[in-house]
Amino acid sequence: MSTRIHAKAATIYKDEIDYSGVSNGVVIDIDNPPAEVTAFADVDATFVEGKAVFKINLNALFDAVASGFDAEMFSDLTSENRRVGVYPEGRTVGTPGYEGRTDISQAPRTAEKAGAILLNVTWQGDTPLARARILATGTAIASTTTGTKYQHGDLSSTQTGVGVLRLLAAPGGAGSNACVVTIESDADSIAGGETTRITFATLNQVSVALHEVVEVAGAVTDAWWRAVVTISGAGTRTFNLLISFGIRAT
Repeated sequence: MSTRIHAKAATIYKDEIDYSGVSNGVVIDIDNPPAEVTAFADVDATFVEGKAVFKINLNALFDAVASGFDAEMFSDLTSENRRVGVYPEGRTVGTPGYEGRTDISQAPRTAEKAGAILLNVTWQGDTPLARARILATGTAIASTTTGTKYQHGDLSSTQTGVGVLRLLAAPGGAGSNACVVTIESDADSIAGGETTRITFATLNQVSVALHEVVEVAGAVTDAWWRAVVTISGAGTRTFNLLISFGIRAT
C-alpha cells in the first residue's frame, strides 16, 4: 500500500531548524511494499507484508547563512537519525502532522541561468512515521503554561508514543530561569487525573537551539494528551518552543 501527501505551504522542521521560510513544497511518500518469501518447493511466488518505509522530499531555495537551509544540508550529508517533522496546516496548537526518524538520501542543487538556485533534499526512513499533533508552541513563552488536552488516541501494546521538544532559538531575556516540559495523558478532557508520561531535559538560560525525543511504550489506555511548560527562577527568560506528540507502530 502506498500513500502520498503533498503540501505547498507546510511547516517543516529538521531537528531544531525551521525550514518553512525557504521551502516551496514538501511531499511525503509512505510505502509498505510486499516482501517475497517464496521457498524452493513452492508452486507460486509467495509474499508477506513488507517493512514500512517513507520518503520526505523537500523543495527549497538556496540559503547560505549560518543557520540556513544550504549550510545545514551539507552537514546532513554525513549525518544519521535526523528528526523531521511536517505540519501541513502550519505552526499552530492542535495542528496534526507527521514526525519521523530519517537518514539523508540525496540533496541535489539545480540552477538555470537567471533563475533561482534550488536545493532539494530527500530524507528517508525505515520505521513507521508517527501520526503527530502540536500540543504547545510559542515564540516567547515566559511563564508556566498548561496546554489544551487533545484526543489524539490511546496506545496499544504494539504502539509507541513519541514526544518531540524543539527549542528553536537560544532563550531571550536576561537572568536565570529553568524550563521543564512534560507531556501528560488522561482518560478524558476534564481537569484532574492527568498522568505524566514524558519529561524532557530541563532547559535554562544557557541552552542553545536543540531538540529532544522521548518515547513511551504502550499500552496506555488514556486517549487525551497535553503539554505542560513549567518555568521557574527570578530571570526574565523567554523560550521559543514547539512541543508535539505522535503515535507510531512499534
